[in-house]
This record gives sequence, structure tokens and C-alpha cells, in this order.
Amino acid sequence: MQDGSTTKLSARAVLMDYLARREHSQQELRSKALKRMGLEAEVEIEEALQVLVDEGLQSDQRFAEGLCRQRINKGYGPNFLQQLAREKGIDKEQLSDALSALNPDWFDCAQQALRKKFSSPIDSSLDFAGRRRELQKRMRFLSYRGYPSSVISAVVAAEDGCDDE
Repeated sequence: MQDGSTTKLSARAVLMDYLARREHSQQELRSKALKRMGLEAEVEIEEALQVLVDEGLQSDQRFAEGLCRQRINKGYGPNFLQQLAREKGIDKEQLSDALSALNPDWFDCAQQALRKKFSSPIDSSLDFAGRRRELQKRMRFLSYRGYPSSVISAVVAAEDGCDDE
């Protein structure tokens, strides 16, 4: 009987080790603990994980908010966040709750990311083809960062409009 309690303590200790470093989603904790302890400890890991959730030591909602805040501050958009949340095991409802709590202005976020990457405005001496290539480069960058096409179009149009003045 002591073997079972030792396994539970070790499962809890393994999970707490991961949580001591940073927030993790349940899916991340489960996969890391299974990799570390093996499949035979799956039941104990699930039980220990549920206890941590009940005690408030692990929260997918808190993880989602932190993840969104961090990635938004790094200049990533909503499409990127949706993909990342799927990979981390966060459902759409938790992601939308986290985003509504943060309430980011995607236009401003995209504009800041663009200005950080391209510190100089588009050169006004470029011909039509060169200007178009430069605009496409900026649009690809924002698309890679996960911004929707409506935001990309608005930001690039504002950037291009500012340069004409």
C-alpha cells in the first residue's frame, strides 16, 4: 500500500517541479510527466493532476491568460494564438475568455510589430514595382505573425498612406 502512496507523492512532486518553473497547461503537464515517469504511472499522474487543479495550483485559464499576454507583447496576432492554444491543449472558450480579459487592439498590436520589424518607412523613391514588393513583404510578415487579413490590409494601408504625405 505504501508503494501506491509513494507513486502519488512522486507524481505530485514531478508535477510540482514543472509548475515551479512556469505555468503549464494540463496537457503539457500530463505529457511531460508521462515521459518522465512512464505509462505505468498514468493513473497516479491523472489523480495528482486533478488534486493540483482542485487546489488551484494548476489552472488552464491562468495559463491561457499568461500565454496570450506574453505572445501579444511579442507582436503575435489572434490566428497565431489560436494555433498555439490548440498545441498547448487550451480550448477555444478558455482562449476567448483570456483574450476578452486582455482586450487587445489588434490594429495597434500589428502596427507596433510592423514598426519594430521595419523601423524605416517605405522609401518614396521606389518605383511602383519596388513599392509593391515592399508592401507585400510587410503583409507577409504580419500574416506570419498571425494577424487576420482585414487587420493586415488596414495596417499596411495606414502605413502606406502615412508615407505619401
